[in-house]
Amino acid sequence: MAALKTGAKVAGTAFALFGLNGLINYYLMRPLGGASEELNRLRQHLDDAVFVLLFAFLAVVLWAMFAVLPRERGYLYLGFISFLTSLQLFWDWNDKKLLFGKFQGSPYGSLAIKCGIVYLAFTLVAHLLNTTSRPVTRTLLQAGGLLWATITAALLLSAGTVWLAVLNRLFLGYVFANMALSVGQFITLLRREQQRAELRSIAAGFFLFAIVLLPDPAKDLMEEIAGHRLGYRMVYWEQCLEDTFAWALLALLFVFGRMFFRRFVQTLKDNQAGSEQIRTQNAALQQEVETRQRLDQLLSKMLRAYRAADWEKGVIEEGRQYFTPHRFVLVKFNETTGSIGYEGDDARLFEEELQRLMHTERRPAGEATATSSLVLGSAGGAGETRLYVGVMSANGGPISFGERDRFALSLMSKYVSIFYEYFQLLESRLKEMEQREASRTPWLSKLFLQMAEKERKRLASDLHDEVLQELLHIRRMLDRTQAEQWDEYKEGIRLGLDNAEFMIRETCRELMPSFLSGQNVLHAVSKLVERTRLRADFLLEFHPLPLSANLSDEQSTAVYRVVQELINNAMKHSEARRVVLEIGQLEGDLQIRYADDGKGMETGTDFASENRFGLRGIAERIHMVGGEVSVTSEPGQGVNIRCTLPV
Repeated sequence: MAALKTGAKVAGTAFALFGLNGLINYYLMRPLGGASEELNRLRQHLDDAVFVLLFAFLAVVLWAMFAVLPRERGYLYLGFISFLTSLQLFWDWNDKKLLFGKFQGSPYGSLAIKCGIVYLAFTLVAHLLNTTSRPVTRTLLQAGGLLWATITAALLLSAGTVWLAVLNRLFLGYVFANMALSVGQFITLLRREQQRAELRSIAAGFFLFAIVLLPDPAKDLMEEIAGHRLGYRMVYWEQCLEDTFAWALLALLFVFGRMFFRRFVQTLKDNQAGSEQIRTQNAALQQEVETRQRLDQLLSKMLRAYRAADWEKGVIEEGRQYFTPHRFVLVKFNETTGSIGYEGDDARLFEEELQRLMHTERRPAGEATATSSLVLGSAGGAGETRLYVGVMSANGGPISFGERDRFALSLMSKYVSIFYEYFQLLESRLKEMEQREASRTPWLSKLFLQMAEKERKRLASDLHDEVLQELLHIRRMLDRTQAEQWDEYKEGIRLGLDNAEFMIRETCRELMPSFLSGQNVLHAVSKLVERTRLRADFLLEFHPLPLSANLSDEQSTAVYRVVQELINNAMKHSEARRVVLEIGQLEGDLQIRYADDGKGMETGTDFASENRFGLRGIAERIHMVGGEVSVTSEPGQGVNIRCTLPV
């Protein structure tokens, strides 16, 4: 149906152009009464002069359009066709000598121009139909280009009339062959793509061009057959068919130019739509960036909060700022009692809607539920409590809530869900620790007090028995020394002060050795062993093993104190004759091995008893650095202790 309408429009337009051409020719061919012969002769082909100027102007316009839209090569083709048409009409204008003087002419002078116009016109059609790669079309286009070049060369070389007549016949054959091929291609494509509006427009332009152009090549063909020129009589219908070439080209330029202009307008619309889409996407992206920045602020506040109350306060502040002018609330719903609690803005106006939404099935965190006046985001929960983040209309009426706001609410709900579960877990763990602390037996505190008291007694004993006695001895020497005896006792007093200084240094070294760091712990233990050998009544053997790991200060101190306690226990309780101590790294662990041949003990006895605080202290120190202790002993069989620390 669409093809019939298009065909009717083409036929109607063609008849209208024929009629207009006949009216103009009939009017101009009739001489004016009282006018000179030169004026009447000029009037007969005045339309040719108008067409020359018109096509020259159109060529400039079309090339300007091509400069604006270089991707539309059709404007370039149409510009050259229009320019060549202007040249051809100027060449065939017989009365131009009345205005410009005599021109050197040739019977076939305009043949090269006509061939160029036809070649460009059919090349444009093939380009629009995307058939330039087909063998037949490509062959005809190549033949047309060759024919155009041959005609141009023949004219430039002033070939004879016979050769030009042959070329003219070839040109007419080329025109009719291309018209037949183009008609066949249009019919085939229209059958396949009936709904393609642009294809119908191209076909309409071509058929209109072919119909209006047909009288001129038909007349030329008849003249070739007859062997002489044929003229038109002063009859209206014959004047309608005279010189239709210009009208055919004008129709082609109009149809195709309009089509390219529509493309141009559509391109502008597409560009505008694309620009608008980009602006919309940029605006959406900017909104998303702002949303994420605000939510990052919320996340920062949540991370800085250490109490649930501070955390809830931060969430409410950020929610109010982001969702202004709407109301923002944190809703806590107890599934057992059905009670609802609010934090934030006043939500009593929406209590019925909230009650209805609360009794629906539990939703995953981040999912939102909306009514006309509120949007509720599920924020998880713990135990019997479900938590929601709600945004409500400020006046109780309908709420305006866009996709960006819904995205922000969903993300905020997920943040709130994560931190709410974290705070609930933290508070439950704190309560468990408080309960354990309340029910915990005081033996550990007692152990540390006993250990501290033991260290105080040992320090006081060392200071009293050694340092203080040495200082008292020096004081007695000073009291007995007369002025004249000072030189005699000076050396003894100096030696006494040196002994006191040494004793104080040893005591400080035992309290906190200054060289305990990393692998130096073995050196510190070896010094401790050397000092112990001076006062111990048993044989002390020390075997240091390789130690490649770098120990922390806490680990180094623990090793030293454990060894110190093992040696003290051996001196006070073991009654051993031989003690073996081994320290080093084995299979990725630091191991302390102690063995003696003393009186031994019952290993089943609780270490918390009065005489086992030393061993309990060793175990506590090893456990504090993530290690383990094993004790093997029997009465009369000595003691074996093994401490293992991960390094």
